[in-house]
Amino acid sequence: MRLSEKKLEVTQAILNTDNMAMLRQVKAVIEAYKTDLWDELSDRHKQSIATARKQLKNGEGIPHKTVMKKYKKLLSK
Repeated sequence: MRLSEKKLEVTQAILNTDNMAMLRQVKAVIEAYKTDLWDELSDRHKQSIATARKQLKNGEGIPHKTVMKKYKKLLSK
């Protein structure tokens, strides 16, 4: 399905609904995409992320599988 077709499909679904909860959720999603979370972060947080990315690039991180395995064991006790 092309982008224009998907837009029409979503628009039609919105126009045809009387479900206020769904409309609030759609609006919240649209509002969330208007703001770039990066711009809302403090300089300290941005620096922490940059440091973490550099560490991962240098192989200093712990693989996700390893972390999940460790905490799965801890949480199952």
